[in-house]
Amino acid sequence: MNEVVSDKGELRILGRRHVALDAEALCRNLDTCVGAKVAEVIMNNHENQLGREQIEYIRAQNPEAAVQQILELIIESDRITGFGVTRINLPANNSDPIIVEIENPPVTRSVGAAKSMAFSYWAGALGALLGRELEVRDAAYDAARNLLTGRLLAR
Repeated sequence: MNEVVSDKGELRILGRRHVALDAEALCRNLDTCVGAKVAEVIMNNHENQLGREQIEYIRAQNPEAAVQQILELIIESDRITGFGVTRINLPANNSDPIIVEIENPPVTRSVGAAKSMAFSYWAGALGALLGRELEVRDAAYDAARNLLTGRLLAR
C-alpha cells in the first residue's frame, strides 16, 4: 500500500500520491490569509474527509483487517510521510476521549490550520473505523517533550 515509484517521481501512501511540503509554513500562511478559525475549518474538512477515504481504501484492499492492523498501517504511514511518531489511546469506554499523541510533529501550533492538520485526519479515520462522529478538542503542544496532544470526542 506504500511505495516509491522512482521512475515516475512518486510517493504513494495508502493508494494516494503525496509530496513533501513545509506543513508549518502552509498552516501559518493559511491562518494569515483567511484567519485562524476559517483556516481551521478548511483544514478540518480536508483532513477529516481524507481520513475517511483512506479507511475506505484500506478496507477495500483488506476487508478482513482488524482495527489494530489498520491503526498500525496508518501510524506507519505517518512516519513515512514525515508526520512524526503517532500514538493512539483507544479507551475501553466509548464515551471517554480518544487521545492522539504526535511526537516530533511537523506542526506545533494547537490552533488554526495546524490543529486541524494534526488531528482532523485522525478524527475522520477513527470515526469511520469505529462508526461514530468524532471532533477534535483540547489540542496542546509541549515544547519540552516535542509532543502534540489532542483529544477526540464523540459529537
